[in-house]
Amino acid sequence: MIVKNNTITTSYENVYQYLSNKEIGIPIFQRFYDWKEKEIVQLKEDLLRIIDEQQNQLYFLDFIYYEEDEKIKLADGQQRLVTLNNLIKAIQDIAEAESVKIDNIELFKITYDIKQNDAKYETHFMHYETAPFKKVYLSFREFIKEHINRINDFVKVIKNNIYVFFKKCANADDAFTIFQQINTGGKPLSKDEVIKTALEQYSKIYDVKININKIRDIRQQIVSYYKYLSKDYDKNFDNMEIITFLKNHVTKDKTTFSDFIDKINMMKKVNDSPIKYVINYINRNTLLDILNISIMNKINIEGANYQKDIIIPLCMASIVLTFNGGSPTTYRYLLNIVIDSIKESKKFDKINQEIIAELKNYPAYTISLSDFTNKLGDKDTSPSIKKALLVLDIIINNTSSTLKIDSINLEHIYPQNPCTEWLQNGWPSTSDDLYKELVNNIGNFIILNEEINKKIKNKYIIDKVNEYNKIIPKDKSLQTSMNTVDFVKFENEGKDYIKKRQEDIAKEIQTKFPLGRVLIK
Repeated sequence: MIVKNNTITTSYENVYQYLSNKEIGIPIFQRFYDWKEKEIVQLKEDLLRIIDEQQNQLYFLDFIYYEEDEKIKLADGQQRLVTLNNLIKAIQDIAEAESVKIDNIELFKITYDIKQNDAKYETHFMHYETAPFKKVYLSFREFIKEHINRINDFVKVIKNNIYVFFKKCANADDAFTIFQQINTGGKPLSKDEVIKTALEQYSKIYDVKININKIRDIRQQIVSYYKYLSKDYDKNFDNMEIITFLKNHVTKDKTTFSDFIDKINMMKKVNDSPIKYVINYINRNTLLDILNISIMNKINIEGANYQKDIIIPLCMASIVLTFNGGSPTTYRYLLNIVIDSIKESKKFDKINQEIIAELKNYPAYTISLSDFTNKLGDKDTSPSIKKALLVLDIIINNTSSTLKIDSINLEHIYPQNPCTEWLQNGWPSTSDDLYKELVNNIGNFIILNEEINKKIKNKYIIDKVNEYNKIIPKDKSLQTSMNTVDFVKFENEGKDYIKKRQEDIAKEIQTKFPLGRVLIK
């Protein structure tokens, strides 16, 4: 568990005196009240013991909190404090019903960030008893009624003898981190559940529909929306700061929430974009911000100029940076420049010039042709990156948005699990070092709209070619020069053909891809 240095302060305080005059909030990341009668058995025993031994204190463990909107936000302590309120309510109600005079004692002022939970809480404590608080409350009623002659002693204990360590955190992030560490058994909401709960809650409150299919997409869209509204692009949204952002810029009123939903619906177009698959292949999710912000700025992300000047150069810069082992921070700085320019509605060619200027500032964005070629054959280079390059080639040659990238497959011509006929024709076995060099070489890859190896059990090239010839003519969009294989040469020349094709692909990327000559020297 890591929190910032010197951001947690601790004090040992009387619960009633410390909190009775404060507004207390229960953050959205806590699940609702769920204590049952079994959880309060020990508390009842402790209360009776403290009455007889009033020099002692009832230690109520630790409360973890942070301050927000002039409230004490309890990251941990809800179950115990609400239970204490149930006890106070039972004392008040029994005193009234039995006409017993008691010392003044007030309920703690508690509200829930989740509106449905807050409504249930208010109903129980202000109107009539209801779940999930009712059973504990009724158990306390019976307990107080059984010991009604000591009712004022209970009041004194609550006001004077219950103590906790109050641990104040600097922000919601640290509080949430600690909360997750000390709560087990699935109690705390995950961050994705927090986001989902908040959006679904306000969707009902404002009667604005939101369709949450993949929470991962929504999370990314929220990050993009933040960058669309803000200039602080480096905020880390792998923490609870996203909740503060949602509250201040998404859910604060119906108009704001409706604007957000409109932008979310716009960003859904990214899911249909072939370039999104490339971004997934190269594992550079921050590039999705560029697509999302472009769409929010009403840019056609399938347009030829946009692809040529902006998004494909950025994909290629990411690949070269990965090949060179460059820092992700360097890449984020480049993306921040592009985001600013998109938000300022600069022309694509101007943004392209800015990208080129930035690439020239950092040596990690350039690679020699020989090194680039070697990376395309390197067994340690991710096959997904090699697939991304082949798919980029298909996108460059087919600018239509009807291209269905999700239906295509990466085919190893010399298969990953070759049958014995491959060995009989001089190809290496899987235990041979040469096998590792060849099988994941880009020269051994082809993109197809159907999966072949599983279908024909990794048979020899002659059998595979028969299947290839049935499939390849069906999809002309995949028939680019980079994605074309001479199967006769493949069979006759073996590794030499794979190496030659590797070199040809590298040269074609250098000469034909946007900024190929800038990135590959």
